[in-house]
Amino acid sequence: MRRAENGFCLFGKGRRMNGISDRGWMGLVITLLVLGLVSGAGAASERSLRRTDSRAAVHVNVTFLNPLGKVKGDTLDFQVLMDTHSVALDGFQVETLAVLHRDGGPPIRPLGWFEPGGGGHHRSGILRFPAGDKAGKKFPLESKGVLELRIRGIASPDERVFRWELPIR
Repeated sequence: MRRAENGFCLFGKGRRMNGISDRGWMGLVITLLVLGLVSGAGAASERSLRRTDSRAAVHVNVTFLNPLGKVKGDTLDFQVLMDTHSVALDGFQVETLAVLHRDGGPPIRPLGWFEPGGGGHHRSGILRFPAGDKAGKKFPLESKGVLELRIRGIASPDERVFRWELPIR
């Protein structure tokens, strides 16, 4: 039997600390571990929010940033990473090629292409969209639905569609 400096029995049967038996402490530890795993199980991760399209020799990754808490303000932000070894990507104005749809509704045009990076065969940036309609009503991301980012004209595919089921957990 080993004892910690405070006298708590680390290995041994039937010992008590502050009125709680070893078995009681073990139950408490297991409960806390399970609660931690369950509460984190539904949390969105960057990987779960990333969508990929690799057609026409251009690899496009899009990550929806809002559920990650990386957005300040009233916008819907999508990080776009493009990589290729066969097409020059500098000529594509992503902000003019992209639209956002909520449940198949009318297209929402981006506010712009922010934080541009890279060049040539590797480009990145953030497509930023208004978080509501022209009347100021916010799009309900917590209700059931579909959010689609569509980008047309990058290399040869007519359109690349990146889709997220709502609500995101």
